[in-house]
Amino acid sequence: MYSTGHHFEPPAPPLAPDRVTGLGVLMRLRRNAFSAFPARCFSAPAIKYRLGITDLILANTPDAMRHVLADHPDRFRRVRATGRVLGPLLGRGLAAAEGEAWRRQRRTLAPAFTPRTLPVLSQHIAACAEATCARIEASSDGSIDLLSAMQDLSLDIAARSMFSLETARFGPELRRLLVFYSATIGRPRASDFLLPSKLLTPTDVRRALFRRRWSRIISSVIAERRTTASPDTPRDMFDMLVDAYKDQDEGLLADEVSTMLFAGHETTGLTLFWACFLLANAPEWQDAVREEARACDVSPSTAGEALARLPLTRAVVEETLRLYPPAYMSARAVMDPHDLCGLPVRSGSLVLLPFCMLHRNPAFWASPSRFDPSRFLDAARPDRFTFLPFGAGPRVCIGAQLAIAESMLVLARLLRGNAIAMEHADPVQPIGSFSTRPSPVPVFKLRRGMPRAPVKSRRARSMTELGATAKGRSRSDGNADV
Repeated sequence: MYSTGHHFEPPAPPLAPDRVTGLGVLMRLRRNAFSAFPARCFSAPAIKYRLGITDLILANTPDAMRHVLADHPDRFRRVRATGRVLGPLLGRGLAAAEGEAWRRQRRTLAPAFTPRTLPVLSQHIAACAEATCARIEASSDGSIDLLSAMQDLSLDIAARSMFSLETARFGPELRRLLVFYSATIGRPRASDFLLPSKLLTPTDVRRALFRRRWSRIISSVIAERRTTASPDTPRDMFDMLVDAYKDQDEGLLADEVSTMLFAGHETTGLTLFWACFLLANAPEWQDAVREEARACDVSPSTAGEALARLPLTRAVVEETLRLYPPAYMSARAVMDPHDLCGLPVRSGSLVLLPFCMLHRNPAFWASPSRFDPSRFLDAARPDRFTFLPFGAGPRVCIGAQLAIAESMLVLARLLRGNAIAMEHADPVQPIGSFSTRPSPVPVFKLRRGMPRAPVKSRRARSMTELGATAKGRSRSDGNADV
């Protein structure tokens, strides 16, 4: 059975044995990245494995990740596995581009993700959240598959806010294809990392066939956007992309649309699911989030202003991203020989950056297995390179702040008038394959109309009380608090 309140420690799969080989690490990634890496990652800045004619390096510490992502990004390139796994979905889109093409695409998309656009996008987020939550609340018995609901909502938000589209016609098919891909041929294989790109495997052939189906539905999305837009429709990201890529082939435009829809569906939807899972098992934190949400207006007209008044909700989102980063790992290939935190690395070596291990390393996090949003509540925030759910350096996720804002507003709207609980107590563990998904997928129970009780009789403590208790407990654990 799960524990309750702010002492909740969610279950996690066992780590790989210390005797695991480099090939063993790569093979385990297909099953579950949360079980692919050994406990040695918690103590060694970097680990080197011999892998045939090359090496596999695990970069484990903040310094090692800073070296790869921020200090020397020019000494590394994306690995061939990125193209093999993400290429069928994203093609040449921003997330998969390299070199000058990536820089040009980044400059094109950057204006759509500046802080000044957040208030406008927040209106779309709040409107979609209101419609979805109203539909959930109208459920006959209150039972709900929150994973599907949150991913449907995230896809709807991405389509409306970026492309002024409704998802009623293409949403179900797009969702079905994404779920199929992530559960089957989207899982990384050892061959994705080791074999030359021109040497195709049976999985690569299946991915190529999937790519055709996926491209057809994205083309239909673009066609619908072009036929439904009117001269009075405000300009959105689609208009910006059309202007930027008017001299390019149509395929690049389609790849950028695909990238934005995929990111909105997969990463943010999973973050919202895991946040609901954690709060369902930590009722005191859930009550505190509800109290905070009731104190401000998260309707579309004021959603942008409400973000600053939801510090606990933001802390819950960030703690969720620590425990369950949708992008659980990144990978690079070494371009020239040099030292990485004192470890000589050869040209062509494969470097893995296991964010899922960094986020649970007891050297940098007090009681790292515990769900404790107070880590993100005060001024003593974690060091930048101990918390990397969106990566870092030049290739940091361009939509990071939008994803956090979306998660905050949806959680606030869902919880302000509802309580969520799980219908069963079967252990739900993270499966890191294509992204960080749950196994099994639990069913939640939604209870509506939670009364606002007098402050002294409320079960939830204030943010300050919860935070102080957690901080005192962390000190007693004898671990460094970050």
